[in-house]
Amino acid sequence: MWALSPPGYVRPVQDTQMTPTERLRTLPVSFLKDLPRFILIGLFSFAAIDKLIHFRGFVAAIQSYALLPRRIETFAAIFFIMAELAIAVGLLTKRWRRPAAVSAVLLLTLFTVVYLAVDPGRVCGCWFTLTLNSGGYVHILQNLVFIGLAILTWMDHKPSTPDISSDLYSRNASTVESDDGRLEHA
Repeated sequence: MWALSPPGYVRPVQDTQMTPTERLRTLPVSFLKDLPRFILIGLFSFAAIDKLIHFRGFVAAIQSYALLPRRIETFAAIFFIMAELAIAVGLLTKRWRRPAAVSAVLLLTLFTVVYLAVDPGRVCGCWFTLTLNSGGYVHILQNLVFIGLAILTWMDHKPSTPDISSDLYSRNASTVESDDGRLEHA
């Protein structure tokens, strides 16, 4: 049931007899569209803060993989924490949302591939507070779900700036494309 309010604004009428499905339909579409983004913001914020709190444990988890030289393991830990924080902040802003979503896909893919390549039963450096750094195939499944959420976030958010080359030049009759693809004035 809908009621018309001030010019052009449609708001749902509060009905105490609404079924759960009807209540779900009254949720703003934008919230449902942004839900994957909100989940990823929470995920990357919490993961980065958790790694900061348990920094030595995170470095030890990186060392257990034995993929990096000893002298750069601490720098790698700092890089991963900063990347996670940057992704969380990027997902908050409209301008950096799509690059942050792509970065999330890349980082989660890297974590998953490394985890699979080394040994899924080993120490995982992702959730010290919740998992006490134990790993398993559940972490791989979690990463795949989060990769899916990041892809949804990337797909749902158009770039904040229009494509200048297609928009500007397509309306300008004095611009033509030359044989080699360059734009020239007619």
